[in-house]
Amino acid sequence: MPPKRGKKRKTTSSSGTTTENGDGATPPDRATWPGWVEMESEPAFFNVMLRDMGVRGVRIQEVFSIEDTELAMLPRPIHALIFLFRYHETEKDEKQPTSCPKHVWFANQTPDFACATFALLNIVNNIPGLDLGRELRNFKDFTQDMDPLSRGDAIDSFEHVKRIHNSFARGNDLLQADMYVKGKAGKLKKRQALAKARETREAKKAGKTPAATPLKEVSANETTPSRASNRSKRPTPKKESSSKDDPDDDFVTPVKAPTKKEAATATATNGVRRSEREPKPRTNGFSATAAAEPDAEEGFHFVAYIPIKGHVWKLDGLDRFPQDMGSFSEHEGGEWMTAAQLELMGRMAQYQGSEIMFNLMAVVHDPLDSDRKALLENVKALQAVDKKLDGVYEDWRDMEGAETKKDVITHISLDLDITVADVGAAEVPGSMVEKIEEDDDLLKLIDVRKAIVTQQAGLRATVRLSLEESKGDDEKARHRRHDYSSFLRSWLGALADQEVLSELVTA
Repeated sequence: MPPKRGKKRKTTSSSGTTTENGDGATPPDRATWPGWVEMESEPAFFNVMLRDMGVRGVRIQEVFSIEDTELAMLPRPIHALIFLFRYHETEKDEKQPTSCPKHVWFANQTPDFACATFALLNIVNNIPGLDLGRELRNFKDFTQDMDPLSRGDAIDSFEHVKRIHNSFARGNDLLQADMYVKGKAGKLKKRQALAKARETREAKKAGKTPAATPLKEVSANETTPSRASNRSKRPTPKKESSSKDDPDDDFVTPVKAPTKKEAATATATNGVRRSEREPKPRTNGFSATAAAEPDAEEGFHFVAYIPIKGHVWKLDGLDRFPQDMGSFSEHEGGEWMTAAQLELMGRMAQYQGSEIMFNLMAVVHDPLDSDRKALLENVKALQAVDKKLDGVYEDWRDMEGAETKKDVITHISLDLDITVADVGAAEVPGSMVEKIEEDDDLLKLIDVRKAIVTQQAGLRATVRLSLEESKGDDEKARHRRHDYSSFLRSWLGALADQEVLSELVTA
């Protein structure tokens, strides 16, 4: 039965998202949008981000357990761990470092929703010998002598990484981030107004006490001060001052009014620490806000754990300085993961029985670049030994053991992204050059060639696997970066035009 056709509804240019006034809200351009969006904890997205930033040699891999058996399956070396958890603003950290060591590159997270990028940068800038790429290498040199807060501001202004971070955002993500910032500013103004009103009330109370402000005797012929309405104030019996009679009772709460210092601390609870004053424990700063606002915001947050010069460091962008979690000795067989395991187990035990969700990812060695380099060297060595054999015996290819299978790479490979230029730029290892050039024995040269071909089989397999993983990451990122909202709105609009949308909803 054909769908019912009725009067077409009027089309509008609304983006599908409306403001409080009912007006259409058009998502901003994410390429020029100045803010940051919250990143999903997906290793594929992190891998693409690192690759787009120019980083080579590491990749992100999800960890499903912190047990020894699970960690033993990870590729070595493990450069760092990224721990994702639901962050409470009322959390208290007993350890409060007072400085940032010069050998630790650490940045404070100054903007909201940027913890993913800050965690990645705090990690890659502390891995010795890592290929950062031109952009990040110049940025690290530029910020090397900065303090953590200045580095955080520098990252907030670093368009290269901000553009890559926000490339995973959809239109609604940008609008929601803007709404969050707007609501956050409104709450801050409200708390500031409340604190000011409380201070005014306390000042008025202090002014009514005889000791603070002596009462002036009013003469019999002195008129009562007139009010704004030109009506004289009716005399009332003298009473003791109490909170019930306070004219500003609308602002009174059952708790003791804060001092100026406490009020100033309460107003700064939702912001990132930007001043140079010594920060207080999180409960001191955030408890007043949490008590006044039952619906205090909670969000997911990324924290990095990384070994640096024999110590395990916790790099949390919301902390003022990095935290030293303990030392380990590589020369004595020590494993930095042991210290990290104890810390993570203790962290998870704090929330045992609650609805806190965790996610753990490892920053491991990416074998793609090194294996690809080894494969190119192998192909170059194979070409060299073939050339030497051509000079020794012209028909060597017909001999037993000198066959070349179809999958052996001798020049280029489209499947493995190997070009003539790639092979030409490769160098034959010195040890292999000696084996090829040491004599003209035909049988020995064929044995050398057989060893090269056998080695190539394993290299092809590892490179192919790494390329498939990389392409899988790219595919996930491509789907995430594509905004399907316009298609969905058009599709739903077409269904509504045909008056079949309501039937689908109620079916």
